[in-house]
Amino acid sequence: MRGHESWMLIAQEDLASAKLLCSASFTTTLFHIQQSAEKALKSYLIAKRGLFIKKHDLEFLVDACMVVNKDFEELRLIATVLSPYEVVGRYPDVSFIKPSQDKMYELIDQARYLISRVQDYLENKGRNAD
Repeated sequence: MRGHESWMLIAQEDLASAKLLCSASFTTTLFHIQQSAEKALKSYLIAKRGLFIKKHDLEFLVDACMVVNKDFEELRLIATVLSPYEVVGRYPDVSFIKPSQDKMYELIDQARYLISRVQDYLENKGRNAD
């Protein structure tokens, strides 16, 4: 298994963990949702640019992916929505509002879509891929 494939596998495992934890632990679920997206984007960067970027900001990672493939712009909104969950909810903050169960499933679906699109781009199935 090549390096980027290991990252994608872990992204898929994080997403599977989020699905399992969704009804029991919302903070851990949110963290795993964000992590699944982060690792998928890093998988692409490792495969296409040979880069490992030590950042958790999903919008920054989308920008880095866009150096190779401008189609990553379609994932920016998802990145913007999911990015805060790397920290939000895991540390006490009075402004944090727990998402509803339906919202949690929506976030999981968004992460699933992002991972799917990254896989497509890795397989050169995007409009501007390589």
